[in-house]
Amino acid sequence: MIDTNVNRRQDNNVKWSVTKDDDQLLPMTVADMDIATPQFIREAMQRVLDKKVLGYTMPSTAFYNAIIHWQKTYHNVSLKRDQLIIVPSVAVGLSFVIRHLTQVDDGIIVMSPYYPPYRQLVIDNQRQFIEFPLVQREGQYVIDLDRLDQVMAESNAKAIIVCNPHNPGGCVWTTSELQRIQDIANAHNVLVLADEIHDDVAFSDNLPVSMMSDLMGEEASDQTILLKSATKAFNLAGIKCAFLAVKNPKLLSILKQAAAAEAIEEVNTLGLVATRVAYEQGADWLAEVNAYLEANRNFAYEYLREEVPMIRPMYPEGTYLMWLDFMAYGLTDTELDQKLRELGHICLNPGIDYGKTGSGFMRLNFAVDRAVLTDALKRLKTFDQAVRKK
Repeated sequence: MIDTNVNRRQDNNVKWSVTKDDDQLLPMTVADMDIATPQFIREAMQRVLDKKVLGYTMPSTAFYNAIIHWQKTYHNVSLKRDQLIIVPSVAVGLSFVIRHLTQVDDGIIVMSPYYPPYRQLVIDNQRQFIEFPLVQREGQYVIDLDRLDQVMAESNAKAIIVCNPHNPGGCVWTTSELQRIQDIANAHNVLVLADEIHDDVAFSDNLPVSMMSDLMGEEASDQTILLKSATKAFNLAGIKCAFLAVKNPKLLSILKQAAAAEAIEEVNTLGLVATRVAYEQGADWLAEVNAYLEANRNFAYEYLREEVPMIRPMYPEGTYLMWLDFMAYGLTDTELDQKLRELGHICLNPGIDYGKTGSGFMRLNFAVDRAVLTDALKRLKTFDQAVRKK
């Protein structure tokens, strides 16, 4: 059974910290869930604590087997233990890969709008950030693949980050789109960094395909670094455990040597335990959570279309994030954020933080109790009515 009855207001967490200055404010922001981390995972961590010593721990064979089995069973990705590198988070993994598989001043292509840390990871590692705008078609994002081919041909791009499902748009890229990206990348000798951290949040109408799926073929896998974690699907963001999967022997050798040099695989004991147990025991729990999230998605999408039509939601095909178009109000990004807080007492993630193409948008996290989501949607309606009266 899933537990949506949680109160995080008093915790030192990022999402609810905004209420310190306004206890009426409802945050629907940071991409973790206001759904309890599964009890079987918490009990497994408690058993470790009950042993009274949190000493040096190394990943077990069972830990690796859990990842390998999960990826094969649910994503058709065939992996071997020596193809995995453990890292504290996907963001750390991306930075690690960028530093060791590209050179200073190399270009990294990032589809825009994008997860904000992507830009920082690229810029702070002295690489060139190549912002590649997605195109809206019938209310959803699509990839202009001809334009992508042109950008790769004309730039010094050495890697592209492919977030699937896409954050913040919630798009699940189709197999044909992913294969075309791989073909273009291979033609231009561009590395594909596949961020698939959200791919276990899957709905009945759209199942993500991994860039490293056996369906994609050996050539695609040879040019891909897969980055993944159990953290989004099982609400484990604070335990700091993720992994890279690398099939190309040359790239794997470079990264293995770098991982040893940086001791990057020395991750948190409880992270190892939680990840293993999530993948060993979590299938039924996750199916229930995804069904709940799918119902939340449908409810929020229909409510906004019927009750607040000036806010145009993008239909999330994956993730528990909804990308909302507020452009009809004619507000600047600063005004929009301010009026949502002042008139609706609701805090969303400002779209402008996700790149220039995010201007006029806001991101809403619907991984909450249905009653909280209902409250949030009513607050958006209150904001709408107040703005239109002025």
